[in-house]
Amino acid sequence: MNNVVEDSVSVIPLLEFIHPQMERMRDIVHEIVAQVDEPLSSMLRRSLGGGKQLRPALVLLVGRMFDSGLEPFYSLAVAVHMLHTATLIHDDVVDGASIRRGRETLHMQWPAGAAILAGDYLLGQSTSLVAELEDPRLFKVFAAVLRTMCAGEIRQMVASQRQRPDWETYTCAIGAKTASLFAASTEMAAILAGADESQIAALRLFGRELGMAFQVVDDVLDFVGDEAQLGKPAGSDLRQGLITLPTLYYLERVRSDGCVNAVLSGLRDEEHVQAAIDAVCASGAIEASLADAQAYVRTCQEALASLPDNPARHMLHTIAEYVMHRSH
Repeated sequence: MNNVVEDSVSVIPLLEFIHPQMERMRDIVHEIVAQVDEPLSSMLRRSLGGGKQLRPALVLLVGRMFDSGLEPFYSLAVAVHMLHTATLIHDDVVDGASIRRGRETLHMQWPAGAAILAGDYLLGQSTSLVAELEDPRLFKVFAAVLRTMCAGEIRQMVASQRQRPDWETYTCAIGAKTASLFAASTEMAAILAGADESQIAALRLFGRELGMAFQVVDDVLDFVGDEAQLGKPAGSDLRQGLITLPTLYYLERVRSDGCVNAVLSGLRDEEHVQAAIDAVCASGAIEASLADAQAYVRTCQEALASLPDNPARHMLHTIAEYVMHRSH
């Protein structure tokens, strides 16, 4: 058994279809980390473990769908996994988050500067893996998603200091911070598979809409999810003063609100946060948000219609349903 992770991966049962490929991908991650000196090796091993590893799984499924030789797809899957992990490390430092996946974040265990540099190292390693695939178009997509994610994070931070976000601001934010990496993962995999332009566009759309649904559901789970499964306190977004889709729907419906605005204005003790969570959940905002997520899921599933009809495509279709109905 590989030991790249210090905790168990949150296995999605439906990914048993590509279990050997996922294990091979994790073995490659372990081989890379094993070549790194301490203390960085321990930091990387700790950070790369856990999670659903859904983005690299999408890469491998696209490779299977086009019946391509999987060796280059392993490199791309590892690159995507490392890029995603780097963004999580950086986000935790920026947000001051103390918990992720049920345990202390990296910057709580190590100096914040060291955590940032560990994220930078992963960015460098993922860039190297994509470069080794020797396809300029892949590299352009990879560079573009890096720019998009960074710009999206900065835009959200600056906007939150000036005024509360509206629907357009929220949609742009999750498109840049979450959906862009899903879209880049499936687009790069399609390019690597030698897909035609219409298929590349279809998989880019699939990834984007899947990512939008994923983030909306994530925002819903922040209100209704089980803390033990989520690995973070309920209402984490509210505690940071972040307005996500359920809160937007709530504020639209309850214009004379007091409790949610109190939390957003800085009263973030447990009593005020719980009152705000209860108010949002009772308003119909959760149901409205899930309806939006379902619309994204329908669009991403429709995008698959022009792609090869085989078990890998069916699995992508099923993953969209999983994203909609997941509990953590």
